[in-house]
Amino acid sequence: MKTYKFLKITTPKDLNISFKIRKIVFCEEQKISEKIEFDNLDHLCEHFLISKDKIFIATARVRPKNENTFKIERVAVLPECRRLKVGSLLINNIIETYLINKKNNSIILHSQVDVESFYKTLNFVSYGSEFHEDGIPHIAMKYKYEKFSKSQIK
Repeated sequence: MKTYKFLKITTPKDLNISFKIRKIVFCEEQKISEKIEFDNLDHLCEHFLISKDKIFIATARVRPKNENTFKIERVAVLPECRRLKVGSLLINNIIETYLINKKNNSIILHSQVDVESFYKTLNFVSYGSEFHEDGIPHIAMKYKYEKFSKSQIK
């Protein structure tokens, strides 16, 4: 049986693992330059990993925009682990971390247009016009808060 685990990064070693996943997904697969991907904002963020059977397979970071608004960024799932609901597990755990018992908080993100429908399944709604980040079409999205409970995390 495969066991998935959500982890808040607290060590330089785990942060380097996160960076390796991001390099594979964004720099190698999507051809984004390392200078853009590693934008000198990582020190302002909290970072998260998902492991499967003790092997790290997904990562994301969350950057505070102000006291009550948090932006999910750099969501990356290794190619061989996509379509296994790993991204949903990662995002739902981040939502739980920032929203449970904190109803005044809001969560935003900039989704690549190609995966906008994925975020919609997780209760994010699009707003504004499409724009380009790093040459890739994006859309701004905000989490539509509904009563949130741990039972939503699967």
